[in-house]
Amino acid sequence: MKRAALFSFFLAVVVFSISPLMAQVSQDGMHAPSGGTQTRVISIAVPPLPNAPFTATVTTTWVRALADGSTLTIQNHRTIARDNSGRVFQERRNLYPAGDPSEDRIRQLEFGDPGAHVIYLCQPDARTCEERSYFASTAPAPLIPAGMLDNGRIFLTRIDLGRDTVSGVETVGTRETRTISPGTIGNDRAIAIVKEFWFSPQLGINVIEKREDPRVGTQTFTVDPISLGEPDARLFDIPPDYRVVDQRKASQAGAN
Repeated sequence: MKRAALFSFFLAVVVFSISPLMAQVSQDGMHAPSGGTQTRVISIAVPPLPNAPFTATVTTTWVRALADGSTLTIQNHRTIARDNSGRVFQERRNLYPAGDPSEDRIRQLEFGDPGAHVIYLCQPDARTCEERSYFASTAPAPLIPAGMLDNGRIFLTRIDLGRDTVSGVETVGTRETRTISPGTIGNDRAIAIVKEFWFSPQLGINVIEKREDPRVGTQTFTVDPISLGEPDARLFDIPPDYRVVDQRKASQAGAN
């Protein structure tokens, strides 16, 4: 009897304790942890081309149209450089609204050395660098013939825009449109993705690249200003107070 009475008392205490909590949960709502959507922006490619040195600033602008007709614009500015031997230096920064103080924060520093076949990916916050294998090609990407692609689900057209001087260098312009047929990716109508390139044969990079995709908006990459000639050698030096971790050895050990 005593045990039954004690159990009943304990149960009453538990119910009494939980009731206010359930009332609070009911009032404030309840759900499991929620995720989100992340989109990564791939900037222009800088191949380790020798004998074509320069220093420049890449400006990225991403404009997205919202359902109510308004737009959302984020951007960043970052330094890139390449020396006569083909070593490549790049800053990486996150995208922010214009005027945001976080815009000046460097997320990552990259030092690519084609001679040693290594690239260092350095995190300023942690003051550490990952050393990885580096075998980037210096040749331009092979040109995909215009016409039907992916068994007819995509149609590619290409227009020659001629030649022009952009940021002080000679460039060749091209506009490509990829039309995705209805039903290919769950789309109920055709989707046209337009890319415009102004390519510098001298530097082996796109000086201007514009991507218009109704799924993600308009992304514009502009390399300007460009300073031709050998960059400051200090740009290619890893900061002396950064700790280097050789990830090549870790990868080789994992493969055994």
